[in-house]
Amino acid sequence: MDKTVSKPYVTVFMAVYNGDLYIKDSIQSVLDQSYSDFELLIINDGSTDATVAIIEQFNDSRIRLINNETNKGLSYTRELGIQQAQGIYYAILDSDDIASPDRLQLQVAYFESHPEVHLCGGHARIIDGKGAETGFMKIDTGTVQDMGINMLFGNPFINSSLMMNRETILAVGGYRNFAPAEDYDLSYRISLKYGVANLDHVLVSYRVHDTNISTLQSDGMVAAEKDIISEMHSNLGIPSDQTLIRLHHEIICHTFKGKEPSGYIKLLELLKASNSKVKIYPERRFNEILFEKWFAIIRQKSNKNIFSLYFKNELFEWSFVTPKQIRKLIKQALFNR
Repeated sequence: MDKTVSKPYVTVFMAVYNGDLYIKDSIQSVLDQSYSDFELLIINDGSTDATVAIIEQFNDSRIRLINNETNKGLSYTRELGIQQAQGIYYAILDSDDIASPDRLQLQVAYFESHPEVHLCGGHARIIDGKGAETGFMKIDTGTVQDMGINMLFGNPFINSSLMMNRETILAVGGYRNFAPAEDYDLSYRISLKYGVANLDHVLVSYRVHDTNISTLQSDGMVAAEKDIISEMHSNLGIPSDQTLIRLHHEIICHTFKGKEPSGYIKLLELLKASNSKVKIYPERRFNEILFEKWFAIIRQKSNKNIFSLYFKNELFEWSFVTPKQIRKLIKQALFNR
């Protein structure tokens, strides 16, 4: 059970706390992978249920179990996982999710053919507590360049689908205490120096149940995301401003519907001007994505002056205009007459 696997190519990391309801299926989905050169590193974060007993039922030398003496929390446990991992690549699977059979094979092959990419994820099926499929989580599979830019406007990754280069994780400082958004924080920091991508494949079945819904909507998540935005602004040379951070977070969460758009255009124009100085992102494509964000905002605002909002701003360039956008603007203007 505790036998060390010699130099596995991939470490699959699973953190667990009181996960006895689902961990058996999660472990089995890893052991059944078509790709075999891996270790499954499980860190039990002080569980008080039958979690450890279930793990110990598996007789597979690829499983390595580490027990925290007490509940240390996810940030600590994730960082410990990075330090203890032996693989070149580091894959994450939550202890209630199911890995698709070819997940590791697909991701390793992608890394081998795209050496500029150091982090990748993919789509997910949504399952309920009983394992029944209830939906599909299709995520952004844009270009590597676009994925890096889009990190500014939300986390485009399903954490339980991620595989990363372990040395890269260490190079950017590993996990920091940004709970419960430490995965977004890490992915963002990787994207500043390396390519990030999503594969157009279903890599996991993501389980939605009572104990993980509330986290997504918690005040702690909002606070952590705003801290990440503050760092984004700092990297772009934008002075700390709580109003700008709030507006940026509203764009990420798409909570701008019906609100006055003037604050958002000021923020987007500031992002454009700041990036033109520090040049973190490819300037032309960055500006085009900012304009697309602005178009999405004014589309949510019922306003007879929508054409003025569209054309009269510092983001506008004729080369960014698309026939589809114009058709939508005309339709919206006629509707609001």
